[in-house]
Amino acid sequence: MKRIIAVNGSPKSAESTSGALIKTLEEYIGTTIDSFRAVELVRREDAHKIIADILKADILLIVFPLYIDSLPAPLLKLLTQIEQTAKACGSSLPTVYSICNCGFYEAEHNSLALKITRNFAKRIGANYRYGLGIGCGGALAQMKKGPVDNVYAALRDMGNTIKAENSKESEDVFVTPKMPRFLYRIGGNIGWRQIAKKNGMLKQMKATPHSL
Repeated sequence: MKRIIAVNGSPKSAESTSGALIKTLEEYIGTTIDSFRAVELVRREDAHKIIADILKADILLIVFPLYIDSLPAPLLKLLTQIEQTAKACGSSLPTVYSICNCGFYEAEHNSLALKITRNFAKRIGANYRYGLGIGCGGALAQMKKGPVDNVYAALRDMGNTIKAENSKESEDVFVTPKMPRFLYRIGGNIGWRQIAKKNGMLKQMKATPHSL
């Protein structure tokens, strides 16, 4: 089986949607995916050694949340380091896939970020297969089936593509859970209130310190 390595671009220390997506893809492929968190890897003194090992993989998955139509800063820094190492790499480079999820309803908001990962692959001379853009990222932590079935179907398709060893570059895929926009907004507002209550900030949610 191919050796697959994933770079988790989420700055979260735990329970990130990106980490959950990697685990789900691992289940669909049926093999272990070695995962590295970008926010930790860029701080390691031996980062260059790990990056050199990453470039020896058959498949490189770049999984991350959308940050202002782009990638989180630690991930951008890591990709720059990978590019520098790849220039001196004498062996073949991994085939690259990417997955970007966003809090927006429309999955198409991930388009520019996926183009960045596609350009990254081309800059280092690696083959880029395709990217998967996911909308309503916040819903994935709350649901495992129903409205999000189409998201997991897209992940399963990516897993099957990886297993099929198809290296032909194709267009990015965008998928939004099948739920009404208003329902996603209600769920999001409930989630924010739960987080605020948990952290003792519920009263401050309606504060307007800069109002005139």
